[in-house]
Amino acid sequence: MEVLSGLGVGLNAVRAEVFRVKPQAALPAAAKHAGDAAAEKLTLRNAISAVSAHLAELSEKAGETSAEIFEALTMLLEDEDLFDTAAAEIEAGWNAGTAFIAAVDSLEEIFAGDDAFMERLVDLKDLAKRVAAHIAGVSLGLDLPSSGRFVIVGEDFSPADTAQFTDAVVGVITIKGGPTSHTAIICRSKSIPAVVSCAQAEGLLDGMEVLVDPVGDRVVVGGDDTMITKAISFVAKSLDPIIPVRANIGSLEDSIQAATTAANGVGLFRTELLYLSENTVPSRQKQTKAYTEILSAAPEGPIVVRTIDAGSDKPVPFLHMPHEENPALGIRGYRLITDHRDFLVDQLVSLEAARVASGREVWVMAPMIATAQEALDFAELARSSGSYKVGIMVETPSIAMALGDLSGKLDFISVGTNDLSQYLFAADRMNAGLGALLNPWQPALIRMLAKIAQDSEAAGVSSGVCGESASDPAFAVVLAGLGFKSVSASRSQVGAVRSALSSVTLEQAQQVAKVALSSNNAENCKAAVLDALAKIAQE
Repeated sequence: MEVLSGLGVGLNAVRAEVFRVKPQAALPAAAKHAGDAAAEKLTLRNAISAVSAHLAELSEKAGETSAEIFEALTMLLEDEDLFDTAAAEIEAGWNAGTAFIAAVDSLEEIFAGDDAFMERLVDLKDLAKRVAAHIAGVSLGLDLPSSGRFVIVGEDFSPADTAQFTDAVVGVITIKGGPTSHTAIICRSKSIPAVVSCAQAEGLLDGMEVLVDPVGDRVVVGGDDTMITKAISFVAKSLDPIIPVRANIGSLEDSIQAATTAANGVGLFRTELLYLSENTVPSRQKQTKAYTEILSAAPEGPIVVRTIDAGSDKPVPFLHMPHEENPALGIRGYRLITDHRDFLVDQLVSLEAARVASGREVWVMAPMIATAQEALDFAELARSSGSYKVGIMVETPSIAMALGDLSGKLDFISVGTNDLSQYLFAADRMNAGLGALLNPWQPALIRMLAKIAQDSEAAGVSSGVCGESASDPAFAVVLAGLGFKSVSASRSQVGAVRSALSSVTLEQAQQVAKVALSSNNAENCKAAVLDALAKIAQE
């Protein structure tokens, strides 16, 4: 019996037969066109439009967790500079499909060493193949079973791939990827058990029976149900959780759906998702209308709005941001104020008009704050623009060490654990090979979170967590025990997180947090916390 290690996604295990996903159909070989360059360019335009429309369909099917991914990919696909590069290849004699693939391939050399862009380039290359396939009349759909029960195995799956999962897909194993990969995010939202970053899965063959055991972070070849690592079954013991559970949103549809949950307001409104397809700066009137609709539809409670977090893997066309060697360390988030102060002011003024029109309680926060002075500058700007509670995202170790300087200056902070992990461990969150360092159960991250909660309390600043880790029910209990005053989860996880936080007392959560703080590696930390929670459940 062989045990393969990886990073688990989900709380339920599954045992089923392996289905190795076959390589996609071959595209026609590179070829020249018949001589009509204008016709080839039109063909390329039409193919790009068709693939973009298909992405929109897939995004709608995939739901809230994929909206940001698909919109960002569409912007990359429709980039005019990319089209111009392909057009030059067409002028050189190559046909439309060959030209577009060549244009995308040329980016690899230009941006070599930029891990964040290279991760997006993998997705863009997949889309380039889809454009060429559309032109050639070749189908690139995954050849997945439509009946039965299978654990599918592949190197990793693109957003377009995951949107094609059938009901026969009951489990997923990927050789690459990490806890914040597209596969992990979508499997979590669909409640499909998965183990990602499982290098040994390369040896799995069709027909093998495997146990996908995400709680145990493993795949057991030939394993049976007796080997399942049991997840904690949280049973609510009180009507209300020990700290508020809010929802993450990014669109009107998200806001409407979040209102059907038991969320206590919104803990993260990702405003940049409204702008990923905007080629010109939206007017204050247009912004106010969109914000008013979203605020009005949101679940009852405070609504925490993050000002635009563009940059890195979230390009916003009208900002015309230049290429950077390492965009994760470049001009993103609040740093846009240097060149785009007018837009940030417009955003805050529009939000204030929407706050008044909707009658909702609105809090605003800035992303990617690195120094206390940046936090103070944003607080002054926000308070001069509207009647808000004002806060910041804590995503950099530098601001985590400066919270004591903000006593009396901020109303709240919210921790983004994905970026905080990235900068704490010097591990690019887009690099599939570094998934283990982005595991939220890493003791160094938990100790950093403890300091953030303690320093915020000492400064009189309310603290919350809105990162991906807050959607994990067990980790949410740890966060409450560390002293955070709220968590915000993806809407699909709001109920599970509420149940977990309603199943323990604050004192019990504090004991669980002590267990986490005493652990010396991620695997032991998670196991020890789950064991402590299991004992509490039996009391």
